[in-house]
Amino acid sequence: MSLTILNLTRFQCPDTMIFFRKYLRRINKKNIILILSNDISIQWDMPLFCNCMNYILIKKITTKKPYYFFIKKNIN
Repeated sequence: MSLTILNLTRFQCPDTMIFFRKYLRRINKKNIILILSNDISIQWDMPLFCNCMNYILIKKITTKKPYYFFIKKNIN
């Protein structure tokens, strides 16, 4: 298992989620992805996305920018 960092701090909605989705298609299921973002809308978009797409939101830190989201693909 490895950690992959995806820096999306230069993007704003909707580009943040578009680039994130594009990237997820290529990631190994065993990897954990750390997403960095300055986009305020990702605070509610990311948990909804993970819930709908069956990804695991391991941890989120949204107290200050950049926001941190640790995501893992669901192996099932």
